[in-house]
Amino acid sequence: MIPIEYQGMLAPFMEPPPTDVLGAARALGLAVYSTPLPAGISGVLARDPSYGTASGFVILVDENEPVVRQRFSAAHELGHYILHRDSIGERVEDNYMLRAAGMTSLQETEANRFAADLLMPREAVSLAMSEGFTTVDQLAARFNVSRLAMGIRLGLPT
Repeated sequence: MIPIEYQGMLAPFMEPPPTDVLGAARALGLAVYSTPLPAGISGVLARDPSYGTASGFVILVDENEPVVRQRFSAAHELGHYILHRDSIGERVEDNYMLRAAGMTSLQETEANRFAADLLMPREAVSLAMSEGFTTVDQLAARFNVSRLAMGIRLGLPT
């Protein structure tokens, strides 16, 4: 869920789909970099002033993963930044299952929900379906997300 105080700021990056994750991050003072990460790590949110971001934070995503996965990882880390910034410390590393040491299951669920709401807003998915995008493949392509992510958004068994 995107907190109400961020909805107006993020809305311009969500319409039309696909969401501009990099633009949303920049608007919040973060940068996103696609770079090689250690095996099993999909995303990192780090407090690192050397990147010169307004927030002092940077998001790193694994360049070896598909772009749709990188987008979800970046949105997930952005969710941690917005929702859990006070719990982060210096660095959060999320593994392939988007779980991180130091984060609770609830915090990880919240970051996943944030990412889904940012990348696949329910209203936008409904609108796309009314416009003829009716299969998981069509919707996943329209929103530039994985088939798995779109299937979960639609409530399909995984």
